[in-house]
Formats: sequence, structure tokens, C-alpha cells
Amino acid sequence: MRIAIAATEMSDNGQICRQGARATYFLVFDENAQIAEAFENPFKDYDHGVGIHVADFLADKKVKVVAAAHIGTGFANALDSKGVGHVETEGTIRDAVEAIIGSSV
Repeated sequence: MRIAIAATEMSDNGQICRQGARATYFLVFDENAQIAEAFENPFKDYDHGVGIHVADFLADKKVKVVAAAHIGTGFANALDSKGVGHVETEGTIRDAVEAIIGSSV
């Protein structure tokens, strides 16, 4: 299972970003809670359709769950249409990843 966390920095010790689709970075973790990918969000500054673009992008990267402090309705609907789950949570990235992995066992 691949998990994408909306991040404020490129570190798993950082905080979860308040924004979902407009997050500055995404960290993608594998089922062993290891970082598989980390990248700057290429769509964060788009004027329209950010949620759709990010949902497509993350689905193409085989992400199964996205976590952010806030996931807006448009982003949630776009993720749902791609079969990608979503979780609203706050705190550290590492804690969120471990909780998501722990809840899917």
C-alpha cells in the first residue's frame, strides 16, 4: 500500500500540511513506512482544478491513501473517483503513516 502525506517539508519528521491538494510537498510511503518518493507538488499554484490534477497525479503513482489536515470536497471527490482513500489528520508525518498502516492491518 502506498500512502501520500501532504507535507510542509521534505522530511518524515515534519508536520502534516494543512492543505490537501495545495500542499507544498507530498511524501509517499510504502507498506513498511519507508519513504518511497518525495516531491514538490507541481500543481499547488494552479488557479483551477488543483484537486483533480493532484488526484490524477497521485493515482498514477499508485497511491492508495492520501492524508492531510484538511481535504476539501473537490479534492475528496477527485480522489474518490480514482479509488484513492483519504484521511484528515494532524500532527507529525511519521505518526500519521504509522497510524494509517496500523489501521489497515
